[in-house]
Amino acid sequence: MRVTLGLLLLTLLTTSCGHVKKEKSAKEKYSPVISFEQEEKKYEARVQLPKEFKTKLPLVVIVHEWWGRTPYILSRAEMLNKEGYATLVVDLFGDNKTVETPSEAQGLATPFYQKPELGIEKLSKYVEMAKKDPHVDAQKVFVIGYCFGGTQALNYARSGADIKGVVSFHGGLTTTVDSKAIKARVLAINGLTDPMVPAKDRAAFEKEMKKLGANYQVINYKGASHAFTNPKATEVGKKFGIPIAYNKKADEGSWTDLLNFLKK
Repeated sequence: MRVTLGLLLLTLLTTSCGHVKKEKSAKEKYSPVISFEQEEKKYEARVQLPKEFKTKLPLVVIVHEWWGRTPYILSRAEMLNKEGYATLVVDLFGDNKTVETPSEAQGLATPFYQKPELGIEKLSKYVEMAKKDPHVDAQKVFVIGYCFGGTQALNYARSGADIKGVVSFHGGLTTTVDSKAIKARVLAINGLTDPMVPAKDRAAFEKEMKKLGANYQVINYKGASHAFTNPKATEVGKKFGIPIAYNKKADEGSWTDLLNFLKK
């Protein structure tokens, strides 16, 4: 009996003292992944951080071109990480869908142009979830976008989103969003020879911004066509016979414009 009781006590002590599951620390619980499901698709993005930082960071949300979340767009996040920013490269098409032909891209992008709230709703989900990241300064959130993504960024600003600013790189400037006010600062960077962002659209955009009382700036690059920031644009343009081309001067200049805008 004494042996049995001794073994029982030893078992209890071993269980209570040596094998109690430790609560995970906040660091162990942390996940940089943001995800949600909608219309049978999974939308996922990851908060990327600089290698070294001491305080909460400004967050730059990046919206892809109509090709989807390609390596090119991901490289922009890495460039911003090196500048000391947290980044979130979103996927608006769902299931990490990317395409290689204009016809496929048009099929994915058209619904967002016809119904701008699609992009606004998804961006809002990404942004609000990212603001909860412990490394992010929720008062310093920016949304930038390229081509299709630039239009989505501008529409998000038009929705009255409570963020610091938005930047559009060669994005379409027209919209059907009935904006009442814009809280974010706005920067639209265009190419003067871009047939997809003609002079009449640029003029209409500035008229719209002035009417809304927006804090905005427009920068136009001479000799720059559509997609001027993408090094592969010229090759893709020739392959499919579409008016897009890389412009090194405009690319580098607009990147400096972005960094200056983020620092204000």
